[in-house]
Amino acid sequence: MRLLHHARVRPEYRQAAPARGRFAAASFGRRTAMTGIKVGLIGVGNMGQPMALRLLEQGVDLTVCDRNPEALKPLVAQGAQVAEDPLDMANRCELIIASMPSRDASLAVALGERGVVGGSALRVYVETSTLGSAIIDRIATELRARGIGLIDAPVSGGPPGARAGTLAVLASGSEADFAFAHATLDLMAGKLIYLGAKPGISQVAKVINNHVSAAGRMAVFEGLAMGVKAGLDPKVLNDVLNAGSGQNYTTTHKIPAAILSGTFKYNGPLSIGLKDEALMLEEAQRHGAPLWLAPRILELYREAAAAGYRDEDSMKVFLFMQSQSLPDGGAAVAPQWSSEKA
Repeated sequence: MRLLHHARVRPEYRQAAPARGRFAAASFGRRTAMTGIKVGLIGVGNMGQPMALRLLEQGVDLTVCDRNPEALKPLVAQGAQVAEDPLDMANRCELIIASMPSRDASLAVALGERGVVGGSALRVYVETSTLGSAIIDRIATELRARGIGLIDAPVSGGPPGARAGTLAVLASGSEADFAFAHATLDLMAGKLIYLGAKPGISQVAKVINNHVSAAGRMAVFEGLAMGVKAGLDPKVLNDVLNAGSGQNYTTTHKIPAAILSGTFKYNGPLSIGLKDEALMLEEAQRHGAPLWLAPRILELYREAAAAGYRDEDSMKVFLFMQSQSLPDGGAAVAPQWSSEKA
């Protein structure tokens, strides 16, 4: 049985509970297509397609929509219906899940001229993209004015997790909207975590998660690059990290699968990492929180992107780090970090 977690949230993110009181995990039973809920999924790309396949396998009555007709074909073959555009879907589906590649795409799908905001059937809209809390606030406000609820539900776990139904789903939104979407989200999730009643707080949690993951990954890359320069076998050094306190998800999974194997394929492109670290700085500024590591990680990403790695798998940042080693040895740091004041 999957666990439903509750998190304490700041007062500004709280909303008065409905008359029926605070819910518990036991109050939600799993629903499938047997309930008659029509579900839509917009954006069947890197994440959306495996999510759609998972829902179809679980018997969900699913309608899909994407600009790329080729991406729709395997879903139609599994029984999915196709909507012409987001508005058409919102006129047919009570619950819609969006998985979009950018802020502009998310805004167009939600609020554009042919966006879901004009739909007559839609009750709850679930945004799984990582967009930042300001964009989610805007979408939630405009949908609410049309009587449509929003669940802010960024996901973590990548395409394999989406396909297996083991994603971490970070959900926020009104309890009534969450109750309506819960069973469908549960089919996608290994961990479904409810963070609070106000959409947007999930975005903050997600960008923090992405940042912490990136910080650990860049530390491992930096250490391995230094170790190789010193003459250490990278596999042996990674074994050392895994035997001690340096162990993290990068050392246990990503290094063996992507670097020691020589494939350098595990994550999405570096451009996504650039977006996520920029969002971390944006959220910190919005909430008045100081940062130390995030600006440096973003600087590193920008350096690697400028060197030609922007559209490459972000695991190749390790190659960029190796390329910066000085031929004659010695420490090399960015100029702004090497002044006497530093």
